[in-house]
Amino acid sequence: MKKYLLYLMILLSAACVPQTKISVTNVNNISSLDDASCYYALPLTGFALTVEAQKVSFIPGPYHMFAEKYLGITDVESEKHERWCVLNIALSSYTEADPDFLFSTTSNRSSSLFYILQKLSADNMILLPENIATDKVFENRIDFASEEILFTDLSVKRNFESGTDITTRKVLSDSSHAKTSKTKRGTASRAKTLEQKAEEAANFIIKTRKRRFKLIAGQYDFMPEGEALGRAVEELNRIESEYVSLFMGKKAVSTHSRTFHFVPENGNEVSRIILVRFSETEGFTDVTEAGGKPVLVEIRDKNKTKGLDNLILSAGASENQLFYRIPDQAFVRILYGEQVFQEALFPVYQFGSLVPVTLKGWKQQ
Repeated sequence: MKKYLLYLMILLSAACVPQTKISVTNVNNISSLDDASCYYALPLTGFALTVEAQKVSFIPGPYHMFAEKYLGITDVESEKHERWCVLNIALSSYTEADPDFLFSTTSNRSSSLFYILQKLSADNMILLPENIATDKVFENRIDFASEEILFTDLSVKRNFESGTDITTRKVLSDSSHAKTSKTKRGTASRAKTLEQKAEEAANFIIKTRKRRFKLIAGQYDFMPEGEALGRAVEELNRIESEYVSLFMGKKAVSTHSRTFHFVPENGNEVSRIILVRFSETEGFTDVTEAGGKPVLVEIRDKNKTKGLDNLILSAGASENQLFYRIPDQAFVRILYGEQVFQEALFPVYQFGSLVPVTLKGWKQQ
């Protein structure tokens, strides 16, 4: 008898414990949020597309028209230009709050509500306030060339050459003297022509090559050894390269990285989005411009969670029922013109189903 009385007391005690009651309301359907115990949002999947490109700027050398004549180099570029190319395109995803599914919750037992919300948040089914704003950082990066393209070392000789001028002055004759002339000799400096400078530069290149050969072949009476020899050859190579650039021109290389973000919309089985166009002569261009190849994102909904659609209920107010979202799978392709840069599968929350969960089965806290 005592045993049965004990069981009865336990049942009566449990009956006296108030049941947990939770109310969930979409904030878009109410005007006041004063009585809310907590807020949560359903997750939304966004994508960040990063395009890394390289720009090569070319400046023709001041002596390019004499490259074949003095150095035997043909097909030398003579026009200033820029060339762009795509190095890499990468896609990543991030999660943020869906503004259409932001919920206000109230409960007579806050501890039970918080426990349930934390469990759903840990499984990435919902977002709590501290995670509603994405921490994804979008940045555009430009790595400029290390130095400006300049041609400063044009010659190892003076820019002027000396010459002799002869000046004749006539003296008018008078009644007692015959006509005479006087000659004045002096020197004057004349600027060298462009071709003369090019010839001197070409001769200096040949001399540098000869000196390097003698140094490597050990034909000097006094020879540097070890590391000193290597540095001497390296310096001769640098000098030759500088002077050859007077004929061949110079290039400067810089890299540019730009990130574009987008959020795919639900309801389309296949979505195609052009985020930017890229030109080999102008680099990044607007999507509305005709030139350049498009950088296109193609997203195909795999409809893996289609069977859950029958569970979808109204996302208005409800008693003891929470809403969460199960993501669906999407096949994503990144194309640059006709070239496929990346293919991958991503979970996309907005492609998935809105699912209600009844709180009767949750452990009371």
